[in-house]
Amino acid sequence: MPSAHIVLKIAFDERHPEKTTIKTNARKEAIEEILEAWLSCQIGGKDKSKPKKKSVYQIKIQLDLSDDSFVTHSDTGNKGLTCGIIIDVFKRLKQLKVLALS
Repeated sequence: MPSAHIVLKIAFDERHPEKTTIKTNARKEAIEEILEAWLSCQIGGKDKSKPKKKSVYQIKIQLDLSDDSFVTHSDTGNKGLTCGIIIDVFKRLKQLKVLALS
């Protein structure tokens, strides 16, 4: 990806999901729409990779607005686990701490 216009860095706390944080350069009001669009792109396919066990997972979602494409980096080891975490984040979004991307 040449340049990401929007970046979301999610630190998902497995033991205390309510302590999950999102660092982003997106407007807070736009995060829900971005995550919804990302989730819709994940439908289909299987990943038989073994998920990694961690207490805090790091997921970085980059969005290029020139063609609405996403690039995702995750330390989960499994696409299904990454997707599940994002679903949880999406459900809790109104309660989570959103910080400016530095």
